[in-house]
Amino acid sequence: MDNVEEQQERVREFWNNRPCGSDMSKHDPAERTYYEEIQEERYHYQYHIPHILDWLQWRDKHVLEIGTGVGTDARQIISRGGDYVGINVDKGSVDATKRALNVFGLTGMVEQSSATNLFLEDESIDVVYSFGVLHHIPEVNKAVAEIDRVLKPGGELLIMLYNRDSINYQIEIRFLRRLVLRILTLPGIIPLFVLLGFPREKLERHAEIYRQYGKLGQQDWLNRNTDGPDNPYSQVYGKAEVEELLERYFKILRNEAYYFEPRHWGVIGRLLPAGLIHYLGRHWGWHRIVHAIKPE
Repeated sequence: MDNVEEQQERVREFWNNRPCGSDMSKHDPAERTYYEEIQEERYHYQYHIPHILDWLQWRDKHVLEIGTGVGTDARQIISRGGDYVGINVDKGSVDATKRALNVFGLTGMVEQSSATNLFLEDESIDVVYSFGVLHHIPEVNKAVAEIDRVLKPGGELLIMLYNRDSINYQIEIRFLRRLVLRILTLPGIIPLFVLLGFPREKLERHAEIYRQYGKLGQQDWLNRNTDGPDNPYSQVYGKAEVEELLERYFKILRNEAYYFEPRHWGVIGRLLPAGLIHYLGRHWGWHRIVHAIKPE
């Protein structure tokens, strides 16, 4: 079992080599089309992101984003008038976001920093935004304490955490994928799943890991079934677990589920009507969206 420092270093290395969202386009990262294509795909499937950004007023607010990926949401926040600072534990994501802001002529600060040891002054931030990052931090309680430290009284927190009470976790990760893995190493199975609409590269990597390590423990299995088979660390949070994580510092205003991912279901997912996809997402979605406020 890795200690916390080793886990965090593996997290840094993983995202440094593949900033979140960077695989959504084959265009040159120096070109506008690269970022536009990533944004189009991100907001097509995760259309709740612009919706939840509408929950807050951003203009003239000092905003900290923890985990910027390639700067897709950063551009939204800056365009809405936010005075923006973004941090990443890895240099790759910092560089990708800086390029994005430069390409679009937007102003913001992006730095390499750990969320567990922020460089910002006490009570200097109006809004902290973090979409899909805190569940990758081994010392998440330290990160939450740091968020509390830098937020002004009355400041707002808007985050996404992976949802324990979701179809993706309870049905796909805990049951279906373990079942599929048992037959994945059989001849002809991977090409069959590719024909059904599943990604060959991920299937082959999961099969390779299974041949190398056999049955994985619960935590390692979760890690490898959230953000790719080599993802080093992830957690999931139910509604009560989110409350336990945040209640010492914040008053929770909204704690809601969004986002059912039809692409995980191959041909079946492509046949699902949009209304059903939305319904499944709002009841058992993979994204737990939390809006909270720091009491004055």
